[in-house]
Amino acid sequence: MYYYQIAKIVIKSEYKLSSFESFICNEGIPDILLVKTEELPPCGIDVESGSIIHRRVENGWFFHEGKSENTGVCVDSDYSRIKVLGVTDDTIYGMMEWYVRIAVECMLARRGYVSLHAASVEVNGEAFAFTGPSGLGKSTRAEAWIKGIDAKLINGDRPLIDVRNGELYGVPWDGKEKCFRNVHYPLKAICEVRRSDSVYVRKMSLPQKRKLLMKQCFLPMWDTETAAIQMMNITKLAKSMNIVRIFCGPNEEDAGKLYGELQNNNYLEEKKDMVAKKGFVLRNVVDEHILMPTGDNIGVFGGSVVMNDVSAFIWEKLQNPISKEDLLQAVLDEFDVEKDAAEADLDALLAQLKEYGVIDI
Repeated sequence: MYYYQIAKIVIKSEYKLSSFESFICNEGIPDILLVKTEELPPCGIDVESGSIIHRRVENGWFFHEGKSENTGVCVDSDYSRIKVLGVTDDTIYGMMEWYVRIAVECMLARRGYVSLHAASVEVNGEAFAFTGPSGLGKSTRAEAWIKGIDAKLINGDRPLIDVRNGELYGVPWDGKEKCFRNVHYPLKAICEVRRSDSVYVRKMSLPQKRKLLMKQCFLPMWDTETAAIQMMNITKLAKSMNIVRIFCGPNEEDAGKLYGELQNNNYLEEKKDMVAKKGFVLRNVVDEHILMPTGDNIGVFGGSVVMNDVSAFIWEKLQNPISKEDLLQAVLDEFDVEKDAAEADLDALLAQLKEYGVIDI
């Protein structure tokens, strides 16, 4: 038997889990039993939920790849028992280990933990988590902190947060950095990343915090009971945790400045967000920026909009929620323009985009 501990959850396993080696613990009272089985799952309807193919069975769920019903993972409805089908080796790895991880994450959610899509680091005994939409630089911010202020990476993809006491835990699954540590620290801040040549921190309203967490946290939508529990966890975390929007570049100098702002709680006031509506795409056609409708919007919108370089830049920034003040700062950072002129042009453009019905304000 193998024993593993993730946060305060103990797993007793008949298999060795290839990625969980750093989380081996002494024997204890198990919260999850991981066992072998030769029993095929009952017939049923397979449903795809993201990357997961699952089937509701009488007392739980069956996860599998869809190619065969002879391999997969059966889990009880409370995730306390995980039965592995079709693995004869003593070690679980790859997709089967990923299914085990999903089941463990569900148990953690039911025990008051939130799994956050973020790169997390530790500095002087405190944890910081960088989160936000893909492609905005969560990992590069973490790397800048490691190089610039001697931070240490905790987990590169999906750390765990205890909503009851604000502790952040490393877990045995990671992103492209392939790095995680079996450590935990008090969480100083969750930072939503925004690219900027300026360095500053903006407060977020409770609805903004909750909306961010709903997008960035693990939610098992195939299991409405556990998903509801996780939504309550997210609401508690949004109310209790320091969650801010950070504006900075990916360099080491900005890392030092940003750390100082966070340590001194030097935050700008929250501002109302704007965001581009779905169903529009910006194309470059013969050196012109053209905003074009897609899908159902083609018949409704009735045309396209030609944009200059500044307008196209603003539209790209509007792909993620952003305030008018931060849009203006982004324009000033990017273009050689006077503030008064930039502000007047921005107001005019936003009014036009609102009239066209392509942004939400």
